[in-house]
Amino acid sequence: MDFENIDEFIDTVEQPTVTDTLQKEYDKDLYKKWFRSKTQSGFLSIKPWYQGLKFKVDIGKTSPDGKLLSNTMVYLDAIDFSSYLNSVANGTGKLNYTQNDKSGVPTNEGFVSYGGGIIESKPISRIFKAHYWQNSDQSFDDSAFVWKCGHFAARKTESGAFIPDMKTSLSVDSIKVTRAELCSIANIVNLSLISHVTNKSDWYAV
Repeated sequence: MDFENIDEFIDTVEQPTVTDTLQKEYDKDLYKKWFRSKTQSGFLSIKPWYQGLKFKVDIGKTSPDGKLLSNTMVYLDAIDFSSYLNSVANGTGKLNYTQNDKSGVPTNEGFVSYGGGIIESKPISRIFKAHYWQNSDQSFDDSAFVWKCGHFAARKTESGAFIPDMKTSLSVDSIKVTRAELCSIANIVNLSLISHVTNKSDWYAV
């Protein structure tokens, strides 16, 4: 489930920047999933940040007694994330989101987002990736997806892009999302954006 080495591809990507010193106003969780297996348990949380037109996606692990062991959070562009979810949900994902080895997406219906921020005065690269679930025998199961959030040490370029050092992982968490769950997430993300746009005529002026 590791992130692949995608340095060359990232150089070509315009990355959204989120400054962590900026005051952010979040609504309550749009979607929250808890999971528990014989070996581990954890959660997926999705919250809107309408001020920046992004969604905050947080994936974490918990101990058997419910204590937080780790979590990794990223910000996803609201339009890009919604477009991906809708395409998979309506059956056009294999056409619109094809396998892209250069970007580190090993299957169709995959999605990757690069961003970054300054945390404790240090540049941090944030990466989100989704693709088909990978079984223990390395085969892929297209009935479900793995969602991964990763933080990596980074250098910030003059253009503002955060180029990750893929060998210096600071935090990585992942979760299994079924196709049915992805459809539910697509619907609630759509409803939240429609509600926001309806009540804010200049919603695109971020």
